[in-house]
Amino acid sequence: MPSAAIAAEGPIYTYTPPIHTIARPPEPKPLLTWEYNKKPATFRYNVTTASDTNWIGVFYSFGGAPVNGTKSMDPLTWDYAKGKEGEVRLNASKLGQGSYKAILMADDTYEAIAPPVSFNTAEKTNVRYYTYKMNLRPAREGEYWSFDASKMTNIEGDDENLYYLVYSSGDGWVHSTHNGILYGTPTKKSRRKTSLAVKVMGRNKLSYFMEAVVEVRGPDVPMVKELKVMSMNLWYGGTQIKDYHAKQVKVINQLNADIVGLQETDGIHALRLAHALGWWAYESWDASIISRYPIVEALDSTNKTAAVRIALDGDKQQVIVWGAHLGFQQYGPYGFCFEGKDNKTVMQQEDDSGRTAEAQELSDAIKPYINGSDTVPVLLTGDFNSPSHLDYTEATKDLHCGAGEMQWPSSWYPVQAGMKDSFREAHPDPVADPGYTWSPIFLNNPDYDDKPEPKDRIDFVYYAGAMRVKESVAYMIDDPPPKPEPKQKDNFWPSDHYAVVTTFEMLDKALGKS
Repeated sequence: MPSAAIAAEGPIYTYTPPIHTIARPPEPKPLLTWEYNKKPATFRYNVTTASDTNWIGVFYSFGGAPVNGTKSMDPLTWDYAKGKEGEVRLNASKLGQGSYKAILMADDTYEAIAPPVSFNTAEKTNVRYYTYKMNLRPAREGEYWSFDASKMTNIEGDDENLYYLVYSSGDGWVHSTHNGILYGTPTKKSRRKTSLAVKVMGRNKLSYFMEAVVEVRGPDVPMVKELKVMSMNLWYGGTQIKDYHAKQVKVINQLNADIVGLQETDGIHALRLAHALGWWAYESWDASIISRYPIVEALDSTNKTAAVRIALDGDKQQVIVWGAHLGFQQYGPYGFCFEGKDNKTVMQQEDDSGRTAEAQELSDAIKPYINGSDTVPVLLTGDFNSPSHLDYTEATKDLHCGAGEMQWPSSWYPVQAGMKDSFREAHPDPVADPGYTWSPIFLNNPDYDDKPEPKDRIDFVYYAGAMRVKESVAYMIDDPPPKPEPKQKDNFWPSDHYAVVTTFEMLDKALGKS
């Protein structure tokens, strides 16, 4: 056999000599860092191209930052970052205690030129959770689940915080990352009530613990059999109370609310609370809605309202939620209690205030959803700045400055549209259970010679459709009792209203059953 043929039958190897190139060192990337040990909002920067119009802006950690170079909100504070490198100390007096995001941007634009930096203006103290215990959003067997526990700390946004899952009951389906994410997919063997213990360790190596519970639903079990709905006026976002963020988060968590209609959110505070709780939010300037469950659609709403569709369990289980904050001018009870007006005059005053038109417009907008509420229930929460016609009867005359029966439009129109007042469903006798929500803080009125402020129920949770009221309360932390305005700053209760909290049982049609 020829030698060439013999060679061809064996393995063939090839070799190509490499091309040697001298690699250039990588170009330095623009960098922004938080100087933790200096003043609260001090940053160092280093950029590749110097400019006297590069600038550093500070935004809330939960919203307001530019999106793809487009402005969303004005920066809370800012200053120029001149030259290629240096240090900028921003005016932190404009920032309350909390978590923020600093962004280095180019040439008076909103184009970021370095990764954003999270920082926190909280006092340099021990990191802690806002609560000892927390009920988390339920999980479904076989479906991925996650929750960010880092947002529930008082120094959220400090990258030096480390988070650990120290205990998980059952088959251990929940896992964690060092930046606070709890995640996992429950199995058939997972505990239907999975108990967790999580730990955060701060810069000083001290730790704080929180217990958490995740209910695990089977594949054919309705996700939500009970729904707890709350209406709460935040009182200028909460800013009238010291440590309002921590107190608001603690209240919502302790009540184990699922959906909260908020008023006086000032365009940002619903986002702030949802960010901490790991919830969804629909934020308007005044009336807003936050939810443990996904907000899947923003609906066309009316003046002074917000409206959303919430998926409790995908397409199988949903609710429509409206939130309202009607006008506050010409408050009706003052006509009876301070000005000696008769019913007809007060009713005309109510019309002149704009609330009558607002309530009628709101009720007309809700009606189409009420028609389908036997399968998709409808909720209406809010501060209506007006009492209820269900509370003003001949029997309650002595409670309301002799007013007697009064057909307050702000409650009359929703009821005529088909909504039910959940508190009055649970407590039908307005004499035995007046349910006052205004006001635990304003006890006397300086505009009327310090006469006692009229007590009324002006905050509501209405409903329509396949739900049943199990319990409804006017709620306030009263241990210790709140101090009246203007001594309210250290109150534990972070509002000038009572909240209304109603627990509903979801009926079969609202559970996806026929």
